[in-house]
Amino acid sequence: NFDQGLADLTGFYQDNREFAVVGLIGQDAAVFVDITDPTNPVELGRISGTPSSHRDLKYWNRHVYIGTEASDGVKVISVDDPDNPILVNTITDFTSSHNIHIDADGYLYVVGASGYDVHILDLSNPAQPEEIGGWNGEYIHDLYVRGDYAYAAGIYSSTMYIIDISDKTNPQTVTSWSYSGAAHACWLTEDGNYLVTADETSGGYIRIWDVSNFSNINQVAVWYP
Repeated sequence: NFDQGLADLTGFYQDNREFAVVGLIGQDAAVFVDITDPTNPVELGRISGTPSSHRDLKYWNRHVYIGTEASDGVKVISVDDPDNPILVNTITDFTSSHNIHIDADGYLYVVGASGYDVHILDLSNPAQPEEIGGWNGEYIHDLYVRGDYAYAAGIYSSTMYIIDISDKTNPQTVTSWSYSGAAHACWLTEDGNYLVTADETSGGYIRIWDVSNFSNINQVAVWYP
C-alpha cells in the first residue's frame, strides 16, 4: 500500500522477473517495485518529479519513460539493472504532457503537449529518443497505435481520429468522427476490426465501433455500469 493517490502505473517482464512502476501523486514520484512474488512486493527505488496529479509511464527495451503534466518533459529511466533505476535523460522537446504511448515497433507518442498535438519519437537508441515527426489537429487526450495507424481521442470535441503514420515524418488524417460524449481513450481488438473507446463522463460509457472499413465506421455496442 501507498499512503497517497496513484496517477497511473505500468508493468514489465525482464530477466525472468516482473516489475510494476507506479506513479504517485502525494509524494510526486515514480516507484519501481519487484512483483515477481506478488504476495511480497519489494520497492526498489524512486524517481522524483515535480508535483502533478498526472504521471504516465511506459516501458521499452530496458528503459521506462515518465510523462507528466508538470514541466518535467519526459524522463528516461534505465532499468538495465532493475534493482537500481537511474535517470539517464530528459526529453525536452516540450515541457508537459498528458499521456504517452509506445508501439510495438519502438516509437514513442506523446499527447497533450505543446508544439504538436501528437509528437512521434524514435526509440532506436532508447536512452536518446529522437523526435522525427508530429501531427496537428486538436488536443489529443490519449491514443493507441498499431501498425500504420494511430487511433486518437480528442476529448474536447469528442472526436475520434484515425491517422496514417506509415510515414512518421508526415502523419496524415485518414478519417474522423464525432459523437455525443467525451472521447477519453481507446484500444483496438486483436483482429483489428473493432475499436473500444471510453468516455470521461459520469457513468463511464464504453463504446465499441466497427472500424473494419475506414469509410464506413459504425457504433455496434455501448455499455455502462
